[in-house]
Amino acid sequence: MMLILLYNNTILLQITEKKSHSRLSSNIISYLKKMKLIVASVLLLVATVTASNSSDVDYDVVVYGSTPAGIAAATAAGVLGMKVALYEPLKMIGGMGAAGNLALNDGGNGAEHTGLALNFTLLNGKHYGVPGQVAHPESFVAEASFRTMLANANVKTISLDCRVTGATTAMSQGISKIQSASFFCEPKPITATVFIDASYDGDLMVAAGDIDYTAGREANTTYNESLAGARVPGFKDVGGPQHVDALYPNGTILKFVKNISELPPPGSADDALMAFQHRMCISGEESRVPWPKPDGYNPDDFLLLQRALDASNGNPSFFTRMPPSRLPGLPSNINKYCLCCGITIYASDQPNLNKGWANASWERRQEIIADHTYFELGSFYYLANDPRVNESVRNLYNQYGLCGDEFQEFGNIPPQLYIRISNRLVGDYVITQNNISNPRNKNDSIGVGDWSFDEHMAGKYAVPVGDGKYEVMLEGNFWPGNGWYDVSYRALVPKRGQGANLLVPVCISASMVAYTSTRIENMFMSLGSAAGVAAKQLVDGSVGTVQDVNVTEVQDILSNIFKQRVHGPPGSGPPPGPPPAKWYNVTGAGTAAWNGQYVPRSDGIFYNTNPNCAKSPNEPCALYSEGRTWRLAYHGVELEYVAGEESGSAPPLTGWQLANGSAPAPTLIAGPK
Repeated sequence: MMLILLYNNTILLQITEKKSHSRLSSNIISYLKKMKLIVASVLLLVATVTASNSSDVDYDVVVYGSTPAGIAAATAAGVLGMKVALYEPLKMIGGMGAAGNLALNDGGNGAEHTGLALNFTLLNGKHYGVPGQVAHPESFVAEASFRTMLANANVKTISLDCRVTGATTAMSQGISKIQSASFFCEPKPITATVFIDASYDGDLMVAAGDIDYTAGREANTTYNESLAGARVPGFKDVGGPQHVDALYPNGTILKFVKNISELPPPGSADDALMAFQHRMCISGEESRVPWPKPDGYNPDDFLLLQRALDASNGNPSFFTRMPPSRLPGLPSNINKYCLCCGITIYASDQPNLNKGWANASWERRQEIIADHTYFELGSFYYLANDPRVNESVRNLYNQYGLCGDEFQEFGNIPPQLYIRISNRLVGDYVITQNNISNPRNKNDSIGVGDWSFDEHMAGKYAVPVGDGKYEVMLEGNFWPGNGWYDVSYRALVPKRGQGANLLVPVCISASMVAYTSTRIENMFMSLGSAAGVAAKQLVDGSVGTVQDVNVTEVQDILSNIFKQRVHGPPGSGPPPGPPPAKWYNVTGAGTAAWNGQYVPRSDGIFYNTNPNCAKSPNEPCALYSEGRTWRLAYHGVELEYVAGEESGSAPPLTGWQLANGSAPAPTLIAGPK
C-alpha cells in the first residue's frame, strides 16, 4: 500500500508499506478530522490497500502503562492503523497526567507543548471554553481528554486494574524478543508484534528477564558525573528551619528520619530514590472534604513537624504554602490547588519511605503507598487539629481540605503515587550529565527536553553534631540548570540483541542524574508518540528490531502528521522538521542535466556535483529554499522545478512541479543525516 499525505497541495508524507493495514488510511483520516485542533485541510490519497497479515498475534502493539507516554504511544499507533491494547495497573487511566493530579503542570501553561501534548492541552481548554491551552485541568477532565484521544485513534482495548505478572522471551540468531506478556486480568498470555513499556517502574522491561536495567544512584565514577552518587547531608539549598533535634526524649530517632549509618560514602552508588508523594488535590470550595484522620494515627509520629513549627515561630509554610499552587490555566472561579514538594526538613515530599521501591513486589509497593498516605494525611490532620499547633494555623488549614469531587473512588486521594524515578533501561546509549545537552542537537532526536536537573531530596538523616546531639539534615537534592536538549531515539531501545521488539519511553536509558531532567510528563508524551510511530516499522515488516528502526521516517511522521517538535530549540514558532540530509540525489527530471547528486556548500545551498549542470560557471544547478518553498534552479536566475507551497525545512522527496524545466518533474532521494 502507498499512502500519500497532502497538505495545501504539498506532499508531506509518502509511505510504502511492505505489510499493510486496510485500517491505516481510515484511521488517519478519522483522526485528522476529529483533531482539527492541530491539523486541517488534509487530503489523503491511498492506493492498493491489502488486508492485515498480523493474525498470528493478539495485537500489533501492546502498551503497558496508561501514563501520558502510554496514552501518546497508543494514540500514535492507533492513528497509524495498528491494532492496539493498553493495559493499566491502576483503576484509572492517565498516570500522573490524570490519576496523579499533575497533568502537564511542569512548566505551566507557558511551556511549549507540541504534538499530542498540545492536542491534550487544547482538548482541556475546549472543555472549559478557553480559547487555548489548559496544561493542568481537573483530573476528570484530563481523563476525559485522554479517553477522547484514544477513542479517536480507534484504541478499543483498554484494561484497567491489570498489572503485568510476567513475560516470556524467545531467542533467535542471538536476538531476544518478548514473545508474550501475562497480565492480572487476562486468562492467558497476550502476544504482540511490539511491546511498549510506558510504566513508571519499567515492570514489563524487568519481567522480560534478559534486558539490562538499573535503579538507584550510580557512583560518580560510572559515567564521570559530578552530581552522581550519595551526597553529604547538610543545609545547602535547603529552606525552612534548621538545627532541629532528631531524637525522641528516650534517645531513639524520630519517625520519618533515618540513621546516618545507612548512607554510604559521598559519590558511592546506592539504591536511594528521590522522594515520592501524592500530588493531592486541595480545595477551598464548600464541597471540600475535611482532612481525614488516617488509620493508626499517632500524634507522636509527627513530633518533627511540631519541632519544625516551633523553630519557625509557628509558620507552617516550610511544609506547604496554604493554599498551594493553582492549577495552570484553570479558570479563576475554580478554587483548586496541587500539593507539591519543598526542600525542607519537613516538606510534603518525604524521602526514606520509598526505600526498596524499585524492586519491590506489588504487595510491598501497596504498603509503601500506604506509608506515604499516612505521612501526608497525618501531617495535614495534625496541623488542622492538634492543640499544640497555634490556633491561627489550625484555622488556616481548616479552610481547606481534599477536593470533594476528585478521586472519590479512592478516598479523594490520587491513586497514582508520584514515582519520580524507579527502574531505568541501560541501552547501548545512555543519557548522562555530560552528554544530555552536549551537543544540544542530535540527528536522531525524537523529542525536546528543557527541564533543569531536578533531584528532590533522597534522604533525611539524624546527623551527629557533637555533645551527643543529632540534627535532622537532608541529602541528595540538587537542581542546576542545563538548558534545552534533543532526546535521541536510542534512549528508548535496549542493547542490540536484547528486547528487539520492546520500546521504553518512560524508564529510558539515562543515568540517575540525567533522569532528573528527562522525567517530565510533557516530554514523556513526545517520547511515547515516537515509540508508537516507531512500532509501525516492525508491524509492517520494514525492519526486524527496534534497534534498526529508520529514525528519519519516525521524525517525518512525528513532524508532519502529529506536529511534534523533534529538534530544539523550543520556541513559539511551528515545530521544525528534521535537519537537511548530507546530500540529495535528484532523479527522473525531464531536463536530464538536473539529475545527479546535490551536496551543500558553506552558504547552505545544495549544488549539483556535475559541473555540466550550470547556466554559466557562476550559475550552477542548485537545490535551495526561498522562504519555506524548495526550488531546483539556477540560483536567483531561472527556476526549473518547484516543490509546491510551504514545503518545510527540508526538501520534500516527491510532489515536485514544473516551472521552466521539461516533464516529468523529478523525485529526490535523501542521503544520511
